[in-house]
Amino acid sequence: MDSLLARNITFSRTVSGAPEQLHAMTLGFEPASLHLLFGGPGSGRNLLLRLLGLLERPASGEIVITGESTRDWTEAQCTDFRSRYFGFVFEAPLLLPSFNVVENIATPYFKLTEATPEQAREETHRVLEHVGLKDYAGSAIEALPLWAQQRVALARALITRPQAIFVENIDSFARDGELISLLELLSATRRSLGCCIIATAASRDLVYFANRAVEMAEGRIVRDWRPGGLLS
Repeated sequence: MDSLLARNITFSRTVSGAPEQLHAMTLGFEPASLHLLFGGPGSGRNLLLRLLGLLERPASGEIVITGESTRDWTEAQCTDFRSRYFGFVFEAPLLLPSFNVVENIATPYFKLTEATPEQAREETHRVLEHVGLKDYAGSAIEALPLWAQQRVALARALITRPQAIFVENIDSFARDGELISLLELLSATRRSLGCCIIATAASRDLVYFANRAVEMAEGRIVRDWRPGGLLS
């Protein structure tokens, strides 16, 4: 069963004079797989990511999560579900500069659970080790290079053991030579947690690292196939 399903969704708006739209799109996403949505400007790849992540609402159609429609969910319900069961890694890491690495990861965990300080410390160090940052726990955010900040954002996304993780413009990670190791990490994550990982990219060069690739253009699906996944 698909853990996430976009059923006949449409959306349209204009940003800085450029249209963003999706046309009656139906697309399902199963768990324990790395799905790559790719396409150029105006393809709708990041718009679809936001709709699936309940950050936006479709104009028509519905987002279905493990068989339940979210069409009639309130904003509060969407926010609560998103916080507890979804993880996000945006191109800009959106970390709190006044907090160190551990504080950035542990703060949302405290807000969502009744964890003791000891439990929060254990979970925080667990995800830091998973993303390869165990030696950066006390580091200031502004002292970290971009690749490390993006991994802190991934650790923050992972600490609640989410059902789905959304990674925006994954090819932007190539700026620091970090892309392949990140793809390896995401592949290990979806195997260990069994979560659905949905990433977007501008280039088709990454499709063979995914279990499933979806090419988009002008808000439509051009091709949907399973390349095999080099990191399966």
